[in-house]
Amino acid sequence: MKTIVIIGAGFSGTATAVQLLRQSPVGLHIVMVNRTAGMARGIAYGTNSPHHRLNVPAGNMSALADDPQDFLRYCQAYDASIGAADFVSRKRYGDYLAALLNSAQGQCRSGSTLTCLAGEALALRPCEQGAQVELADGRLIEAAHVVLAFGHFAPLDPKGIDTDLGAGRYQRDPWAAEGLVSNVAHQPVLLLGCGLTAMDVALSLERQTPHAPIYLLSRRGLLPLPHRAGPVNTQVDDELVQRMLEGPATVRCYMKEIRRQVRLGEGDGVNWRDVFVMLRPHTATLWKRLAVTERRRFIRHAQAYWDVHRHRVAPSSFQSFQTAVADGRLKPMAGRIKTLEPCEHGLRIGIQLRGSHQLTHIEVAQLINCTGPNSDLRRVDDKLIQQLQTDGLISIDPDGMGLRVDSSLAVKDREGRPLSWLSYVGPMLKADYWEATAVPELRQHAWQLARKLVAATVQSHLED
Repeated sequence: MKTIVIIGAGFSGTATAVQLLRQSPVGLHIVMVNRTAGMARGIAYGTNSPHHRLNVPAGNMSALADDPQDFLRYCQAYDASIGAADFVSRKRYGDYLAALLNSAQGQCRSGSTLTCLAGEALALRPCEQGAQVELADGRLIEAAHVVLAFGHFAPLDPKGIDTDLGAGRYQRDPWAAEGLVSNVAHQPVLLLGCGLTAMDVALSLERQTPHAPIYLLSRRGLLPLPHRAGPVNTQVDDELVQRMLEGPATVRCYMKEIRRQVRLGEGDGVNWRDVFVMLRPHTATLWKRLAVTERRRFIRHAQAYWDVHRHRVAPSSFQSFQTAVADGRLKPMAGRIKTLEPCEHGLRIGIQLRGSHQLTHIEVAQLINCTGPNSDLRRVDDKLIQQLQTDGLISIDPDGMGLRVDSSLAVKDREGRPLSWLSYVGPMLKADYWEATAVPELRQHAWQLARKLVAATVQSHLED
């Protein structure tokens, strides 16, 4: 029986394991390795807060590319009033992934087995039959194929800022912020970043310490935008994609065409959100057309604006955020930190607001880094990734966008050669696909990867 090891048990690892169990007509031994015993949740869906909502409607959150209504049916089994356009809690989605994994294992008819291991993978060593996986506790696993399915990593520390500020004053990982709320109760906090992560952390803090100001700071001060309530307008001019694909492959031309389409659609009741929905299936193709210089231009000048329009939030979450801003409990700012020093009750921070040459000083109990996940694997403190990089088994995107793979998700080595025994699925596909951080795309990648691995297993079974 062939062994496939999946390293990472968040959405991507879980979806791949489920598809392997569902698809394979011959027996497989699937081993999922995760740092903690909590399988099928990852960072995004490990929250216990009912206030943390999905940013995609329930009707488009199935983990199964071949069964798009699966999650909606799961939700309606608990609450028949939930519709396809509703935004449910991330906790419920984590429960769904766990249930889906258990169901796939219980209903498997091919004799395939699933083993879930809590442990840290330290190294991968290729061998004649695939690879050997070394765990931190000394266990060795012989695998015919290894799937890397790690997700997001904690944000990088702010550039140019000394973060050695003493216990409790600086929180690098925003997902650990809830555990520190009691340390800063009724005291001001500064969140570095104004995006989706900052909104989640701000609303959590605001509910627990409603009388203390919460500052949000980013260079541009761009705030999250909501999904539109109601159905998508499908009457969007599909010639937009044609014009973008036939025109010059430059960021300037892409943005010009998008703005033009938004203006043309306004008179016909087409919302700018509808334009982004229509573009979504073609984003990877448009990204691949861009030369390296154009990709860097996009990252430097346009990515922040793209992200705030593309990655929108649930209307209810947005309304809570807007109310807290209007009431003065949340205080967004555009600018940069120029000075940072400990003081009696926390930190005294000097901020140069955008358009000003003067410094505005605030005192807060804590600074929480909410600048967004780090995708630059060269700057990740992870022993497995460091080993793979040192041994030349992976190729890291030079612009810090993730991991390089081929069209079948085979990982490329340092020389750009795809490895037959190693694949990757997850948000680090951003390097080659750009649109690879949300469920609708990742479930498709997981399904295609499972098909490839099953086909290879069947072929090997026939040859044996």
